[in-house]
Amino acid sequence: MVTSEQIEAWINEIAARPASAPGILRAIAARLSELDAWNDELLTDNIALRSGSRVEEYEKRLAALERQLEMIRRQVGAGGLALQEADEVAAALLIFNPRGQILRLNLDAQALDAAGSPGRLAQAPADGAPAPGLLLTHPAEELLAVFDSGRTVILPVAQIPPAPGLDWANAHRVDPRPGEELAALLPLARLALFDGVVQASRRGCAKLMLKGSFEKFIAGNAIGAGIKRKPDKTAGLALILRDGMAALATREGWLVGMSAGQLPFAAEEILQMGLSDYVVSVFSPGKKGSLLALTNTGKALNREAGWLEAAVSFKGRGQALIPASRREAGVRLAGAAAVDAEDVCAVLLSDGSLALRRAGALLADGSIETGGAEALALAVFSVK
Repeated sequence: MVTSEQIEAWINEIAARPASAPGILRAIAARLSELDAWNDELLTDNIALRSGSRVEEYEKRLAALERQLEMIRRQVGAGGLALQEADEVAAALLIFNPRGQILRLNLDAQALDAAGSPGRLAQAPADGAPAPGLLLTHPAEELLAVFDSGRTVILPVAQIPPAPGLDWANAHRVDPRPGEELAALLPLARLALFDGVVQASRRGCAKLMLKGSFEKFIAGNAIGAGIKRKPDKTAGLALILRDGMAALATREGWLVGMSAGQLPFAAEEILQMGLSDYVVSVFSPGKKGSLLALTNTGKALNREAGWLEAAVSFKGRGQALIPASRREAGVRLAGAAAVDAEDVCAVLLSDGSLALRRAGALLADGSIETGGAEALALAVFSVK
């Protein structure tokens, strides 16, 4: 507050030393500006309190904290997976489709080390239908189920029971609303270690959601569709560091990298695509040593992590993973990811069979046996 005593003291000071007047006036102006800003802040807070929006904000913060505490509680074994089961199950392999059906296959450490097939879908994917999604994750993980409308649902892996026979009739279901499709599953447990999340669409749109904003979106059960126009829909999401990079791989074999600082906060097209092309993988390379891309013929393409460069604009197609001659021959990309040698790769084939291989062995061999089937999807489990 500016009191009458202060004003009188300033007047006496100016009368005694006229040269001090400019300095005193600057001090008064600064103080009045500070008080004005403080008054605006108090007014805003008062309006927020009266309207209830401040209470709503606090409730959302409390909900976010409660969600994080519940996540920690489940991950240490209380009320989720039994500790014994958590020790026996090294990873959970999830297969999901747009109808919201999710199949779970438990894998122990021996299965992760084996180079073979852990199982087969009771019903092979239909020709021409969208390939099921594939996720290889920790059994105590917390998932964010994202629908193409932008609506989200928190789904602990522990709440998804194993599906006998990998039959869709036995699948766990996350019910979409009318007109919705399940678009992606994002593991959330490591969110605290990252600065944000990148969301990318099948037609090459992307946006960056910083962690604070993303947590508010989760509390509101919606992150947005992340598209510019229909019939586009979310292709995937990935956790990202502030100084990290997002990578988008397309069906026709292009890979585009964008630094976090380049990514827009609202969905924008960040790469040019052919009419029949679409994004098949979204990931953040992080500090992984290699880039693995798997073609539909089962060939494993290997690039050093430094090969991927940040694009200079939103006008290009990215860097070619598949040579033009092979692309013209019909070779397409099933998926791509950043890997270390000890990571585990899961592949879904068109005959419904699943294959597991260590990334180092897959890259060394240069291919995976498909038995004449087509590779549809790739998932990677980081053992670190």
